[in-house]
Amino acid sequence: MGDVNQVAYLKHWVSRVDGPVLEIGSKDYGSTSSFRDFYAGAEYVGVDMSEGKGVDVVADLTKSVDPLQENYFALGICCSVLEHVEKPWIFAANLTRLIRPGGRLYMSVPWVWRYHPYPDDYFRFSYRGVMSLFGEFEWSAVLYSTNVPGEFIEISEANPGVDNKMAIHVQAPSNQSRKYLPYLMVNMIGTRRTADS
Repeated sequence: MGDVNQVAYLKHWVSRVDGPVLEIGSKDYGSTSSFRDFYAGAEYVGVDMSEGKGVDVVADLTKSVDPLQENYFALGICCSVLEHVEKPWIFAANLTRLIRPGGRLYMSVPWVWRYHPYPDDYFRFSYRGVMSLFGEFEWSAVLYSTNVPGEFIEISEANPGVDNKMAIHVQAPSNQSRKYLPYLMVNMIGTRRTADS
């Protein structure tokens, strides 16, 4: 399940898929948008740590990939999940095992966001952090999104400090200037390397 910008990003960058789709964190809490509807013609498996609407398989990817099939999925969707994972390096290794070589992974993680436990909240990730965790993927379409519908900002070496450039300064009660960054999500598409690449 995702927000309006995550759905817009995915529709733009992965408009179609040629195989099974795995959504991690698929439980519908009633305030998010569905990716399942967009890929209605594909085999679609929603995974979450607890049962609920939108959940086909209950699994904890920090423990195992069972009962999911390794090297099977053409697309993995993981939005607003990684920050809630206590051991993201184990999660990343297991998720990588599920995506087939040449398959893609849509990762959306908070860079600047409030504390929000579901069931807890551990990390914030830069795009480089995601690349480090998912080393078997080549990454593209690396963009920030904000809480404003349709607002995306490119993250690149040619555009350093773009997040800092969005900061605003407000006078604090102490007569000092307080700096605020907007809510920022990192969105990126990874393609799992094949034996040839």
